[in-house]
Amino acid sequence: MPKERSVNPVQAQRKADKAKAIKKGKAEVQERRNERLARKNPERIQKQIDDLKAISEGGGKLSRNEEQLLEGLEKEIKSIKKAREFLGDKAPSFDRVPHRDGSSGVLGKRRRGSNGSTTDDDVPDDVRRIPMPRDTPPPIPKGVLDQWYSKRRARRNQEMDQKRDSQARTNDTSTTTKEAPPLPPIAPQTVYEAKPVLRDLRQEAVSAFIPAAVQRKLNKGRGQGGLLEPEEADRLEREGYLKTANVATGGAISTQEKTLMATVEDDAEDDE
Repeated sequence: MPKERSVNPVQAQRKADKAKAIKKGKAEVQERRNERLARKNPERIQKQIDDLKAISEGGGKLSRNEEQLLEGLEKEIKSIKKAREFLGDKAPSFDRVPHRDGSSGVLGKRRRGSNGSTTDDDVPDDVRRIPMPRDTPPPIPKGVLDQWYSKRRARRNQEMDQKRDSQARTNDTSTTTKEAPPLPPIAPQTVYEAKPVLRDLRQEAVSAFIPAAVQRKLNKGRGQGGLLEPEEADRLEREGYLKTANVATGGAISTQEKTLMATVEDDAEDDE
């Protein structure tokens, strides 16, 4: 025989409680729905249904929206009647017989000053001292509002024009009476200027990167450390090392000759 499955009593009790809670929740939701539907007036909905049916029966044609509205109203009135039957005596009554004060028995907003309301003698003192909000005032007609806005706009424009004129007059008087203030003296400032340094890179390369042997020969040409042979001088001139020195020395010689010529001319003039 197959082995019987063991039943957990705790799990079974938990399932039963869960099912009971779900059932209770559904019942509460249905009760609230019935109470909400029972507050609606079925006679008013029935009147709307009769009006729509009268249009179709009289030869008129209902639009698509009106047909959908008619179907929705028929479903709604069925739900309302079912909810009122479920509530029974607890369902609110909609008495259409007018009362002595002229109000109907339809549920709605209570009017202040009605005879059916409680008198001031029945209200306690601590409740009577509570300030009650006032009713909403009736809307102001559009023509009256337009006139009021136009007057306010004209008054504001006039005030703005007056302020603008007075400000212009004050500006004119201030410019005529007051002289221009003296300009502040210009304080001396130190200006730092940076200019690019112009360098002759070729001359620097020739003077800086001269081999030691060539430097010794150049020194000999200047009379330092011996005498320079003519062949060595020609070679240095061909290589470009002696050219710069000759140019420099030539320039110095030319300036010296010019000075000597100037002194000779001065001496000749003095002799005359």
